Amino acid sequence: MSDIRITYTGLVSFFISMIAMIAGILFTLILTRTLTQEEYGLWSLISSLIGYVMISNLIISYWSTRETAREIESGKTAVAGTMVLSIISIIGYIVLSILMGIQTETNLKILLFSSILIPPMFLHGILNAINLGWKPQVISYGSIAFGISQIPFALFFVYYLDYGVYGVVLTNVIAFSINIVILFKYAKNKLKNQLQLFFFKSWLKLSWLPLYPGLFILVDTFGIVIFSSITGSVLGIAIWAAANVSPGIIKNVQLISRAVYPKLLEGDKKNYLEDNTIHLFYFNFLMTGLVIVFAKPALFILNPIYQEASIVVSILAMRNFFYVLTSIFIQNLGGDETVDMNKNVTFMQYCKSRLFYPNTLRLIQASFFISLLPIGVIILLQNNFEMMDLLNFWALLLLIFTIPLTIYLYIKTKKILNFSVNHTVLLKYVIVTFIVFSLTYFLLEEFLEYNESLTVFIPQLFMFLIFGTSSYFALTFAIDKKTRILVKSIIKEIRKRN
Repeated sequence: MSDIRITYTGLVSFFISMIAMIAGILFTLILTRTLTQEEYGLWSLISSLIGYVMISNLIISYWSTRETAREIESGKTAVAGTMVLSIISIIGYIVLSILMGIQTETNLKILLFSSILIPPMFLHGILNAINLGWKPQVISYGSIAFGISQIPFALFFVYYLDYGVYGVVLTNVIAFSINIVILFKYAKNKLKNQLQLFFFKSWLKLSWLPLYPGLFILVDTFGIVIFSSITGSVLGIAIWAAANVSPGIIKNVQLISRAVYPKLLEGDKKNYLEDNTIHLFYFNFLMTGLVIVFAKPALFILNPIYQEASIVVSILAMRNFFYVLTSIFIQNLGGDETVDMNKNVTFMQYCKSRLFYPNTLRLIQASFFISLLPIGVIILLQNNFEMMDLLNFWALLLLIFTIPLTIYLYIKTKKILNFSVNHTVLLKYVIVTFIVFSLTYFLLEEFLEYNESLTVFIPQLFMFLIFGTSSYFALTFAIDKKTRILVKSIIKEIRKRN
């Protein structure tokens, strides 16, 4: 059984991801300040199209994590099978690119060139899955290397050589390659087994199960294709992509619970679930508050042309707060499920299991959303609403359809996994978040000067960021015992390492 520590792994993963996040923001800053709106919108469209075909990576990576955690030696077969799937996925991506190139009148050559991203992304995905099964903190090491390596190559290809979207693609190919080297270093002990065809046959036979959750991703992100098709332009997508940058940071909070999944797969006791859930809420409130309050300055840093999308950012921040919780609840329900350990399990038993039905609920949620999105956008366009109104509607629709499922899964997870959460503690976090970030917002509005020079603006903004973050930590430390225990455990780990 692997030596997976829940709190240690979660905090290491989260704080390293914050460093990687800073690097990622710098990379995005290079893009938004160098690319035109059309080019940035095109890159966002490419990312979405690749995301669709990347769903097939789940066919193997889903099982690879579960088997690695249970010490089933299938690593080498998983890597070989994944590369076969990547080749098939390239064909699917080319078909999608041709269709979208015609629909949006974008540069088809760039869309097709971007297919070189698919093999390294598939290899990165399977090595991630293997490491998640026994050394989940390693994924963070690869992430920080990926984020940091993006910056110099983006400066070279995008800023200096002015290769545009071609440069962005080349930058990501190199960054993924560096990430792969790190992940391979730690995963190689799980790749020394023999190729065994029966693993691959088994994965293909059960491919419907891991692909099923992928349908939610497919439907959820299909909004980009729908929106660009209806408006006939990628300009709205460029604004949408910029508005998603800072709310995307909130999704890193999921890393607090990264080690819970393999720990549950090992069949370990579940006495860590209450503390981990409290930590999840703690950092979720912090990051959501920061993103909402700093929405306008963050967009200004990316590029002043996106600054009017601050309302979209705030709505997406609230949506991602619930999205994080939903994802973790589904993860934990699946980690506790053992139906796949039965070799004679039937199709109906899988359908009734916690590997399946939570994702059905998520797919229903996404289906309602994606059905109403085009109707609403068309009605707004017919009534001469502006682009920003369309984006606000899109974001609000996402939020509305995310909340009910989160509440249901929260109740279901507590009941099935038999743990409780102190709601008084959560109320304390809500009150502190409101007080701290209301004050921070007031100070920003009164004293922050929007200077076009980033070397002047960012240090000034950083002081407000420090104020908001430190105030949250200080106030929760003063009034909450759980926070004091968490801080003491962090200090203990630091002393242990020194």
